[in-house]
Amino acid sequence: MKASDLELDELLNVCDGELSLSGRRLVLHSMNAFGRFRKDLLDSLGWEQTRRLFTRFGYFWGQVDADTLSRSFRWDSEVARYHAMARMVSLDGLATTSILKLELGKDPRSFHMECIWNKSGEVDEFLEEVGPTDQCVCWKLVGYASGFVSYCFGAPVSFVEQTCRARGDALCTAVGRDLASWGDELEAPHPFLESEDISDRLEQLRTDSGGKRKRVQQKRTRSQQRDMNIPFFSEGRSDAYYRVLDLAERVARFDSSVLITGETGVGKEVMARYIHDSSNRSKQPFVAIDCGAIPETLLEAELFGYRAGSFTGAVRDRIGLFEEAQGSTVFLDEVGDIGLTVQAKLLRVLQGREITRIGENRSRPVDVRIIAATNRVPDDEVAAGRFRSDLLYRLQVIEINIPPLRERPEDILPLSRHIVAKLSKRLKISRLKLDSTCIDYLQAYPWPGNVREMENALERAAVLSHDGVIRPDCLPPHVIDEASGKVRQRGRLNRTMAEIEREHIMAVLRANGNNRTQTAQILGISPVTLWRRLKQA
Repeated sequence: MKASDLELDELLNVCDGELSLSGRRLVLHSMNAFGRFRKDLLDSLGWEQTRRLFTRFGYFWGQVDADTLSRSFRWDSEVARYHAMARMVSLDGLATTSILKLELGKDPRSFHMECIWNKSGEVDEFLEEVGPTDQCVCWKLVGYASGFVSYCFGAPVSFVEQTCRARGDALCTAVGRDLASWGDELEAPHPFLESEDISDRLEQLRTDSGGKRKRVQQKRTRSQQRDMNIPFFSEGRSDAYYRVLDLAERVARFDSSVLITGETGVGKEVMARYIHDSSNRSKQPFVAIDCGAIPETLLEAELFGYRAGSFTGAVRDRIGLFEEAQGSTVFLDEVGDIGLTVQAKLLRVLQGREITRIGENRSRPVDVRIIAATNRVPDDEVAAGRFRSDLLYRLQVIEINIPPLRERPEDILPLSRHIVAKLSKRLKISRLKLDSTCIDYLQAYPWPGNVREMENALERAAVLSHDGVIRPDCLPPHVIDEASGKVRQRGRLNRTMAEIEREHIMAVLRANGNNRTQTAQILGISPVTLWRRLKQA
């Protein structure tokens, strides 16, 4: 899981007036109302106490979000968890966040991050209700970043705002460091680090949210409708995809023949249509034929046409597919299945741009662009004598190889979201969406049938979904079974020793009814050591 994979509509659930994030209830608040509340607190409590309250609020918020994401997803790396903080700040509407610098030192307790908070909502609400000041005012943001990162880092990390628009600076910027790295530079003690740790409360929230998710499972709906006008291939993210798309776009405006190769189900016909739609022939119909599904004798008649009486059953003249597609694009799917006789006639089309109907002697000019596709290895077919080398050279003016999904895992999530959006429209399931709990399974499954298998799996899931939300139990059992082992293994390998120790301590603590004295005895440590471990966790 990457931070960029987080989508608000997959994290947020709406049910009968309740908003929730992975089962934890949320409340939308007005920026104007919060600005007035801040001003009222400033007037009654003063600057320092108001700052402390807002910072502390942000700190708890960040800790809860970090706990939710840590429990919901398996991250690609430790760095990805910190980038998730920046992504969540943006999704929560606090600010648009960019990380300028992130350093995890050789000392495992050393941390350094520098970030920009663009369009800070706190600055806007402060300026509207209070006005300009000579101080930094992004207190909730400071608290949120400190709470989120401290939770992930496993030790206190303090963020300090360096510049702020409220005091006339161009941008709001902040620096976060562990306490030892700050040293005497940090205000001591920093306000949001003064109160009791909330790890026990987070554990209780996890227990409560599990039951809540089950209660609202049948009532979740999607928060927004996806744009259905995005081309299929713009949904990918991998470098391999971008290279394929770039090549397709560059050749589209020319009439050169194109050979598309790749495994079954990778989307060869979709790519061919994409090239046609991007070409100067796009106003004409895209003409496709599956060469592997038609016997050779019938295929020749379908492609080139015939004269009445040329064979039994030919009762009248018929034009072939190449003549029907004048001025357009002909897509020959599974061209590797064509027999040698038809290959010879196809070569003539590519060389001379003319065809001869069965039973005739005269040639007819044709103006078509040919795009072919095969799931075989062309050079192997030539070596085996099943495919003419001269025809391959003519077809292979431009070759586009589409890698299988297992070689471009970055495309799995965006492609699945695009497919779900298409299914929502085709199946007339309003606001169909993926639940965030599906993501790990979709990314862990190898998809041997590629995009076609994914489309079928997600259509099944959409049909079986409740209230338009696709959850793991809607996916085909073989997908869950094969992916589950990888998800569990990934989870075990991604955990630090501190996380494993904490989980064991919390499990023993729960088993003993939160009795810390008895838990310390079972763990073989003193109550003071247990208290310290819980404090650090």
